[in-house]
Amino acid sequence: MFRSRLAAAIVIAALVAGAVVGLAPLAAAAPAAVAASACVNDLQAAQASNDAAIAADQANDTKAAFSSNLNTATLLASALGDCAGQPPTVGANVLMASATNATAIVYNLLGAAGSALSSERATASSISQALAGAT
Repeated sequence: MFRSRLAAAIVIAALVAGAVVGLAPLAAAAPAAVAASACVNDLQAAQASNDAAIAADQANDTKAAFSSNLNTATLLASALGDCAGQPPTVGANVLMASATNATAIVYNLLGAAGSALSSERATASSISQALAGAT
């Protein structure tokens, strides 16, 4: 009886050791979380800033929207440089977002919240498209 228990213990120990050895390479091969690129970070910040401008224009606060538009413009200019190695569609969408954001700046200077809101929504669309293609 002692021999059968000893044999069972050896078999179980061998199976456990085999499982540990077999699973260890899988755990080591698991990919680490990839940090977002500077391009993606810039675009996400521009998106948040543009969302703030949209909220301000919806509240008919063109001064706050203007300030957010200027911040968005700065972030998009940074994104343009940081996204240089991305697919061409990303750069094209950043340029389009910059152009529509510039239009929103002018409309907010003129106090035309409704027109600025339309431009900011176009900016949001371009930023979302850029984010979809950015890595």
